[in-house]
Amino acid sequence: INIIFSITYMLCLEETDEKMIFKTFAVVAFFTVSKIHESVSNDTGSVSFDRLELQIEKIKPSHETEWIEDCKCVLPNECLPDENDASIDIRIITKPDKCPSGKVYCCSDPFVENPLLMCGKAAPQDIEGIKIHLDQAKFGEFPWQALILTNGNSFVSNGALIDNKHILSTAHFLTSFSKNVSALKVRLGDWDIYKNVEPLPYVERAVASVTIHPGYSSSTMNNDVAVITMSEAVTWSKHISAACLPPGPQPDGTASSGRPHWTGCRVSGWGTESFDRPRYPGVLKKVGVPLWDRDGCVRSLRTTRLGGKFKLHEGFLCAGGEDHEDACKGDGGSPLVCEQDSVSYLIGLVSWGIGCGTASIPGVYIDVSFYIKWIEKQIYSEESRL
Repeated sequence: INIIFSITYMLCLEETDEKMIFKTFAVVAFFTVSKIHESVSNDTGSVSFDRLELQIEKIKPSHETEWIEDCKCVLPNECLPDENDASIDIRIITKPDKCPSGKVYCCSDPFVENPLLMCGKAAPQDIEGIKIHLDQAKFGEFPWQALILTNGNSFVSNGALIDNKHILSTAHFLTSFSKNVSALKVRLGDWDIYKNVEPLPYVERAVASVTIHPGYSSSTMNNDVAVITMSEAVTWSKHISAACLPPGPQPDGTASSGRPHWTGCRVSGWGTESFDRPRYPGVLKKVGVPLWDRDGCVRSLRTTRLGGKFKLHEGFLCAGGEDHEDACKGDGGSPLVCEQDSVSYLIGLVSWGIGCGTASIPGVYIDVSFYIKWIEKQIYSEESRL
């Protein structure tokens, strides 16, 4: 995520041209970069670009330490279930060394069953002792954010939780795993990928299947979308829930993402702050981005090295285009959500762009509404086989 703020994350970490780029992921102290020259086809011929491959080495491993429970000292009569708050656990833990006389140590239940599986709602919260900067997400602010990792905790892609068993992501780093899904896992509910400072634990699930869109092209990036099915459903909690899917195409066949009712569009991720100064944050970051109309986006992209005859595939949308405020390297597959009536909808997925954070040059995202029918077909056909 690229944003104009220069304030750095203050927690101590242990010592343990215009370029068309894949917004790939790197958030660690050690990584390997190799440039692979590929091409993007359009009416003008080929446009070369550098693809950065980065080896993740230091994402915190599974269950590295004990998690901080959501506990506090309260009066005994306050540690009771609340009819309006299903998060209260009926348990009092006596901790004389923690609580003053007359109070008890009361812990809430981090996991809350929601039979309605409501989507598009978040419950961001502060973490005691940690200062959150303006470009950083609060814990639980993007509960649909997903990491797709290898079993050895190397990064593969980002994604978005769309129901209790499926992740929507981009295809460009999942194709090599489509026949080796046992090597993958999904992590949900993470916030600081270096440290275990969160009040609630993240959850991991094995991957049962990866379905790549049959029209995906690695040379043009067209149809850069994939559905991941987890081996086991996740339970909704304060910090893990799905983004709502947007409506499908309008009767005239055009996608719905450009409708004026979308407000508060934001993209979140752990990507670098700029293309030229790759620095990767530990804490999830966020940035507000405006949606572009399609014609304006194409005109803007044609002013770049893509050339005057560049054609944008109908499955893409554009957002951003403001100086120093953009998704960047490390954000590939991350969700772009917009609001309607205070509900967050998954409008796009970070796919590619011309540099990062360049004024008047938007980033390019998968238009989720364009693929709604295909997405639903993958979900429902998979369920019918169970």
